[in-house]
Amino acid sequence: MKKTIPILLLVMFFAAAAWYSLTRRPEPVDELAPPVAVPESPIETQQPDPGLDEQVSDIEPVPVPEPLPNLNESDNEVTGVMADMVGADPVGEYLVKDQVVSRIVATIDSLTSRQVPAPINPIKLADGKFITSGEGENTVISADNHTRYDAYVRLLQGLDNEAVLGFYTRYYPLFQQAWEENGGEGTFNDRLLEVIDHLLVTPDVEGDIYLVKPEAVYLFADPELEALSAGRKILLRMGPDNASAVKGKLGEIRNVFLEN
Repeated sequence: MKKTIPILLLVMFFAAAAWYSLTRRPEPVDELAPPVAVPESPIETQQPDPGLDEQVSDIEPVPVPEPLPNLNESDNEVTGVMADMVGADPVGEYLVKDQVVSRIVATIDSLTSRQVPAPINPIKLADGKFITSGEGENTVISADNHTRYDAYVRLLQGLDNEAVLGFYTRYYPLFQQAWEENGGEGTFNDRLLEVIDHLLVTPDVEGDIYLVKPEAVYLFADPELEALSAGRKILLRMGPDNASAVKGKLGEIRNVFLEN
């Protein structure tokens, strides 16, 4: 198996906003009372209210949103906002900072495929090698390998949903544009939700996961596991505790926003 990074960080980064924007219930609308007939009366000349100008001057102007950058020129702004949300260190250490939006869209779309092509991956590879234990037919994923993902899972669990919602809402047109330029049909929002649902039903594997190495990389010994999508394999490589935490966070986000 090639060393990998939990690309689920990207899914989680947008998951809260996607579930919120598509599943929250509309605010209740108060019914207006029927209009009351006003009796006709002679027209009276209204004198100007001397305090009107002062009241108007107290009204704060509604801020006009800054225009979005062009997709091909959005890297600096997008990475800057990401750094505000998750910290400059994680963004600087893990994120590939060119064509960020397009890379994220292509990577999320590929999570249901057999592999994520390396050239589109927006996340730098994790330090260190894939860790196994045992030999020959008894080779399994080492528990030490699971710890490589602990920091990422903690980062996911600490995401601020409101901040993510604001980011997702502002830059969604760029993600939709990148989705269409990548050949996607419909909306990126719909595709993101499909990927989340796909990951939520990743099978839970009890006990060791056995490996084989017919060539240069490790494969799952179980053909059914090896046939899983790239996203589901990433969850399995993270170990049962981390996988459970990530899926739990996804389900938690969905349930919270369905209730609101």
